[in-house]
Amino acid sequence: MKNLLTRLVPGVLALCLCLSACGGGGKTAAKSYDPAATAQALLDSTAFTDTLDTLDKDTAAAMYGIDASTITDSAVYTSLSMGAEEIAVLTLTDEAAAKTAKEALDKRVSDQIEALKSYMPAEVDKLNHAIVEQSGNTALLVVAADADAAQKVLDGLN
Repeated sequence: MKNLLTRLVPGVLALCLCLSACGGGGKTAAKSYDPAATAQALLDSTAFTDTLDTLDKDTAAAMYGIDASTITDSAVYTSLSMGAEEIAVLTLTDEAAAKTAKEALDKRVSDQIEALKSYMPAEVDKLNHAIVEQSGNTALLVVAADADAAQKVLDGLN
């Protein structure tokens, strides 16, 4: 009997470890952002110094180089003064489309740095602190005068 228990206990422990690993370890689900609510919370914060205006989904998709048919919901705001400040909160058809969108948002930041470095160097600092995230089927870009304040708003939403 003792020999049987000696052989069973390691197997039972291994099974318990496997089952607990499959349970997700108590982690919360990936955060996602509601486009309208997230954008409004950011707009209501003190993170921006420029006046921002909305862009429709198709214009935003063209600007970012994202297939508009993959965007199911969006809230996009850009600076009226040709500055770097902007907000883009995109819900996409799936995680693969969101990953592609995040890459496009990263490229947007790089392109803006190149475009603005010679004639609006103060805006480049904002771009160097851009918040670009992808989680699940959402992608987000925030370029703000106060990136820390914008991050606090985002942290408070989830």
